[in-house]
Amino acid sequence: MRILDYYILKEYLRAFLLGLVFLTALVVVVRLLDKDIKKFEDDMSYWAVVKIVSYRMPRRIAEIMPVAGFLAAFFVLGRMGRDNQILAMKSAGISVSRIVTPIIVSTLIICFGFAIFYNKIASPAYHLAYQLERKIPFRLNRNIVFKGVDGNLFYIFNLNLEDKIIDRMTIYEFDDDRNLKQETFAKTVSWVPGKWNLTAGFTRKFGNGMEISFSRFDSKQIDRFEDPAQFARSLKDLRGMTLKELKQQIAYKKNARQVTRREEVRLHHKMAYPFAGFVVVLIAAPIAIRFGRIGFFAGLVIAFFLNFIYWGISFATFEGLSEGGKLHPILACWGANVIYGIIGIILLWRTPK
Repeated sequence: MRILDYYILKEYLRAFLLGLVFLTALVVVVRLLDKDIKKFEDDMSYWAVVKIVSYRMPRRIAEIMPVAGFLAAFFVLGRMGRDNQILAMKSAGISVSRIVTPIIVSTLIICFGFAIFYNKIASPAYHLAYQLERKIPFRLNRNIVFKGVDGNLFYIFNLNLEDKIIDRMTIYEFDDDRNLKQETFAKTVSWVPGKWNLTAGFTRKFGNGMEISFSRFDSKQIDRFEDPAQFARSLKDLRGMTLKELKQQIAYKKNARQVTRREEVRLHHKMAYPFAGFVVVLIAAPIAIRFGRIGFFAGLVIAFFLNFIYWGISFATFEGLSEGGKLHPILACWGANVIYGIIGIILLWRTPK
């Protein structure tokens, strides 16, 4: 059995890697170089374009991994069926589930690896591409509007995390009825944990919708527990956030009594999607054993159809409902995996022995 397992595993992994490389190249050429490059400005250098394409590639690799797994399982098992190898194994008393075990177990391990890859490499790389495309310096952030823990609203013109300096900041404070009660402006702000130092600014106080006092200050220290890095993080595209950053964002926004549906959906999506490869292989294996003789083109059509349905159920339907508050994020993001997994197990169980 070890020799048989090694043979099946070698054929599957070889087909998987070839499929991954081919599909990655296809996606880069078609989607990135043809579609995304048209959005780049004329003054952007070729080297910047190359870096943006390179930074986006890890995310594309993670996205097409389920398709590569499905195709690999389909064509390897389909070829073995056409060559009567599956029939020979069955004649030797080896069950269908035992035949596909090396493929299923190896795919599960690959999915764990891709989950780490998606979080640690693909997401940060996507954020770097986002910054390069919009020509934002890596430690500089502009025009930030942020809601604080106590309901105060911050507007920051320029935030420099590297030098720990804020250029032009306004804080709007509200009463319990959400009426503006105070506005504080500072030309320059520096900070240490728990304390912010404001210089060259003014304070305006309001009552009954009218200004009741105005005072200037040269320097002023206030107690603030927000981390300005959190302000910058709030500007990041959710697709460019790691799991840790998303959890921090969710915790902060919940503490500030803000809606966190989009962040929670993206958090569970990042955990659930890498395992799409596992559930589609569960479906690919019995389909290949049953219908593997129908050939390459039919297999390609089946692969893209099933993956299209998966994305339609998971992204367009479940995750859309969840962002609208109609479905819990866990159910929305893991629901398609559960449905496909159950279908795959049923198909595998009903495959002729």
